[in-house]
Amino acid sequence: MLLIILVNTLIIFMGGFWPGNPYFEYADAAFTLFFAWEAAAKIKDEGWHGYWSDGWNRFDFIILLLALPSLVSPFMPQTSTTGAVLALRSLRMLKAFRMLHFVPNITQLLNGLRLAFKASFIVMIAFFVFLVVFAILSCAIFGPIAPDLFGNPGISIFNIFRLFTGDGWSEIPDVIAQGHSGAWGTFARLFFSVLMFLGGIIGMSLVNSLFVDAAMSDNNDEVLDELKRLDAKIDALAAADKAPAPADEPAPAEE
Repeated sequence: MLLIILVNTLIIFMGGFWPGNPYFEYADAAFTLFFAWEAAAKIKDEGWHGYWSDGWNRFDFIILLLALPSLVSPFMPQTSTTGAVLALRSLRMLKAFRMLHFVPNITQLLNGLRLAFKASFIVMIAFFVFLVVFAILSCAIFGPIAPDLFGNPGISIFNIFRLFTGDGWSEIPDVIAQGHSGAWGTFARLFFSVLMFLGGIIGMSLVNSLFVDAAMSDNNDEVLDELKRLDAKIDALAAADKAPAPADEPAPAEE
């Protein structure tokens, strides 16, 4: 199955160099039909309840449903009315995610990610609120001066998040300073420098560290449990060594 998925992904990749080539379309449709046959065979063998009770089967089935519209794309004319349906062919790339089955310890990794999202959810919400507050504040202050960057709250949120990631953050105050008084330029540089320090350096570092620590905590718990079991065995062996040896039973008297 891993080989089939890799070949299917390679065909989709090669088809991108020759868009509209029917041979690549037919080959991908054959793979999609093969995956549909595989799902039908599993359902017949295990029953719908048994099939759907497995998380990986649910994952594969959802990906298959999203890829099914690509079956009709080779037979539809290239017209404006069919553009939306033809755009669904890009969803066939989702079939490549089936390779997750073969990643070593994938279940443990996914559990770690789940725990990380759960543990850092409140911190992420707080960071998002911080982002929105300063985006609205920046929109109110710099919107009339730089409407391309802070003309409305939506574009303001995008540019403040861009600033937090460090992507050309120094260019934002420079744009505001151009064509305006020196006081506005100084204020903008000071404002966004402080915001970069609070959100980009401290905020992003805090979110990243908490997320990584929570993701690794599952592995740490297993190691701690194993150490506790080893300590208990060592304590039991030490207690057995310290226990007094049983006295020898007296020999029976001769008659």
